[in-house]
Amino acid sequence: MMAVLLLGTVSALVYAAAAVAQRGAAARTALPGARGYRRSGIWWTSLLLNALGALLHTAALRYGSLVAVQMLGVLTLVAAPVLSAALLRSPMSGEQWRGTALTVAGVAGLLVLTRSAGSDRAPDTGALLGAVLLTAGVLGVTTAAAGVTRRGPAASLWYAAAAGVAFAAASALAQVAVLELADGDGLLRRVDGGLPWPALLAGAGVVCLAPAGLALCQLGYRGGLEAPLATVTLVNPVFATLIGVVFGDRYPTDLGTALAALVAAVAAGRGVCVLAKAEAREGDQGEERRETGRAEGGGLRKVPAPAAEPAAGPFTGSAPGPRTRAGSGADTAAAPGPS
Repeated sequence: MMAVLLLGTVSALVYAAAAVAQRGAAARTALPGARGYRRSGIWWTSLLLNALGALLHTAALRYGSLVAVQMLGVLTLVAAPVLSAALLRSPMSGEQWRGTALTVAGVAGLLVLTRSAGSDRAPDTGALLGAVLLTAGVLGVTTAAAGVTRRGPAASLWYAAAAGVAFAAASALAQVAVLELADGDGLLRRVDGGLPWPALLAGAGVVCLAPAGLALCQLGYRGGLEAPLATVTLVNPVFATLIGVVFGDRYPTDLGTALAALVAAVAAGRGVCVLAKAEAREGDQGEERRETGRAEGGGLRKVPAPAAEPAAGPFTGSAPGPRTRAGSGADTAAAPGPS
């Protein structure tokens, strides 16, 4: 149990640092597409952090259940905004804190209420194929929705939801591969001298889904940090639960548990909405600041208007006289001399 707690906690903290780095790369990269990211040092840093987090996450899955490890992953949602605020020296607003608290409470409640009653046995090949088809279908729907909305907070959240689906499926398949390949002594297992086909199928799924989740997450972070990260953290365990059903796991179905899970889901969804609104407002303010900076940098800085010349009139003559420099450096109008 201690190994699960240690590995899962460290993995969540590493993923939090990777999320902050990905958000920084999305905000700072001027060139579109992968070309711009390949030139970004902070993006490569995020790749290394994600790889380290994945290794720690897989190791935790070896010693504990998928639900337990995913529950520890909620720490990412707490650590990432705090780390981002510390690095940027910009404290989180009260609205961001409320949204984070609601989402964490909701996700944690869902994970506790949906604890699996199934065994730790690996699923058969048919269940694996069913999980792969389910994942492909949900990914198709979410990415299509993101493509329809194109830009803005809605597209960012759809991409984040797709990333959560990909990461959940990758985690479930990674655990299957670990259970299939490792026996009690931790050695590779062979069945009748043949290849462990379920493990190979699960491994192939992980190889495809993990990079896909990373790319989708990068697209989601274009719209901010807290709301996309909260969406990933919310969708991840929910879809992992669906995969558990496909694998044959059983979950509590009594009325009280269902109502409590519904309340937790509403709280988590409300938290995501609060974070999305806060980030949209912050993004609008940041755009205004950037527009102001571009105007000033482009020579459009407003210059105070010069002081008005004394108007011609009956007390000043028909026109202003020649200018002389006063001792204080101010320009004054010389009064006309006597005739």
